[in-house]
Amino acid sequence: MLHCLANGHEVIALANLHPPLQDDGPEDMDSYMYQTVGHAVIPLYEKALGLPLYRQQIVGSAVNQSKSYGAGAGMTSHDADETEALVPLLQTIVAKHPEVNAVSTGAILSDYQRTRVESVATRLGLTPLSYLWQWPNIPPHSQTSLLEDMTAVGQDARIIKVASGGLDDTFLWQNVADPRTIARLERAATRFGGSEHGAALGEGGEYETLAVAGPSPLWKGRIVIDEDGRRAVVGEAGSASVQVLAGRIQASPNTAEQPPDIRRPPLLEQRFQTMLDELEHNTDDRWMAARPSSDNDGSELSGPRNGAGTGATPINPGHLLLSQLLGDGVTAADQTQSIMDQAASSLMASGHCLTDVAYTSIVLRDMSDFASINAVYGACFVHPNPPARVTIALAKVLPSGKHLMVTLTSIKVGAADKRKALHVQSRSYWAPANIGPYSQAISVPTDDEDDGVEGHLVFVSGQIPLVPTTMELPTSSISGASDGFAYQAALAQQHFERIGRAMQVEKWLSAIAFIVAGSAEEAYARSSAARHAWAALHRSQQTDGETASEDADEEDSFDVWNETHGSNKLPPYQSRLLDDMPATGVDPITAPPPLLMHYRKGRALSGSPTARRPDTPLRTYFIFDTYSRYSEIT
Repeated sequence: MLHCLANGHEVIALANLHPPLQDDGPEDMDSYMYQTVGHAVIPLYEKALGLPLYRQQIVGSAVNQSKSYGAGAGMTSHDADETEALVPLLQTIVAKHPEVNAVSTGAILSDYQRTRVESVATRLGLTPLSYLWQWPNIPPHSQTSLLEDMTAVGQDARIIKVASGGLDDTFLWQNVADPRTIARLERAATRFGGSEHGAALGEGGEYETLAVAGPSPLWKGRIVIDEDGRRAVVGEAGSASVQVLAGRIQASPNTAEQPPDIRRPPLLEQRFQTMLDELEHNTDDRWMAARPSSDNDGSELSGPRNGAGTGATPINPGHLLLSQLLGDGVTAADQTQSIMDQAASSLMASGHCLTDVAYTSIVLRDMSDFASINAVYGACFVHPNPPARVTIALAKVLPSGKHLMVTLTSIKVGAADKRKALHVQSRSYWAPANIGPYSQAISVPTDDEDDGVEGHLVFVSGQIPLVPTTMELPTSSISGASDGFAYQAALAQQHFERIGRAMQVEKWLSAIAFIVAGSAEEAYARSSAARHAWAALHRSQQTDGETASEDADEEDSFDVWNETHGSNKLPPYQSRLLDDMPATGVDPITAPPPLLMHYRKGRALSGSPTARRPDTPLRTYFIFDTYSRYSEIT
């Protein structure tokens, strides 16, 4: 709630779902979705916080137990998932308070709860907020930073249930914001299963808490549970909980007019701030001084792409590429439907379906068509985790009369649980929320296994430099931020890296950057800066030990990219890249080569020697895809 206030929101009401209210009813029911232990205290929050409280009984059970959630998935007409009990509760609140436009939850690392709240909220036209999302994985990158932040503002939250071998009943009714309790939780998490996955925060169900007091003016009073108003209950399998018998409100003096200042993560974390400093040091003039002479000024591509798409092209067993599909019809929506019909037919003929699509790219003639195209496209991907996607407007590459072109990558993975996704629709400090029918990333298993460990190929959606909390471009009104190209380049790369970290990416195969520039000179300078930023990202990962251990043996740090394309086997176009880069102290070959596309006044341009094959005409350009093949885009 404090983060909601700090980000300009007004808290209107409280919502709670509870187990059946009956004298002989259970204190804690077996709910996958909702915390029910301590529910008898919830009515006191209305007075403690001075906000209206709306409650409703939990109906149904965890019918759909998959990590990701979509209404109706895994349910029959005779069953009801407990998640759906949230729908009428929120509808009641919106009816009483029409000004409500968002729902906030405390999701930290749990996809299970977050995706369910997001599913309900977006269906009701409400914006989901999860300001604590991925909190341990953003600065200061500490597993206990959230608990320490609670200490700093005077929050008091008591442990009322433990369900972990590392926690016993001596933890019950301890304040998680007490430094001594934090230290105990951290030690317990380290002893039992490690502390790197939210165990110290109870994200794996290790413990549950009940907030009883906090800073004014948010808290108007303290919830007091006297010793004779609670008792410990020993459960099964080493669990224990606190049953609340009676509670009361103790008025608190309102000593503050405004909520306390809370720590909010900087928009750029330190290594991306360092990247920004380097980019700003290498001015456009310096980039231009290193520009090689060429008879190709990169003024435009060789012309629009003509003809039909390539159909379903096998890449590897189970991998299909449907490339550059064009549709029939007058409007953009008509052509989108035609393209998706073609794709569905081609996929079916090869034993695939739309749910197997892992990645799509959409090229539009005019971005004003995005809404109509998105509606048709979204109707084809109604499952919980749609493909990763990039959408751009490059009018010059489309044939006359065509509003868009679509390319799809489909990968058949067999069992549905083999395909993993990151689909975050909540606003947070972490990275931009999804604003359409796409996922931040889709991960599919590869055919090769290393030491019995299954590898995965991760497709990441296009990332633009939005401020995650507002979903707007950065401006100088934000402390330390600017609307300059260097700042946008660093911020977009941070989004890219955070998504990769969440998906446990170890090596990047390739990247594509799209750049807006007003002239060929500015385009070259910006593409050079983007290449430098990409190389700097990999340098910082290697320095931090995020992609490889410094202690690894040479055999353990074998790099297939370096073996195939490394310094001892550099093709001519990449050798030239070394000469093109300013002397910045960054070895570009430590990073996979990016393709950099930029466009000006509606024309598509390319200024990257990285992506040009030396034996092709100067005005024909190619993209590296994840299979190390060349895909022509002219």
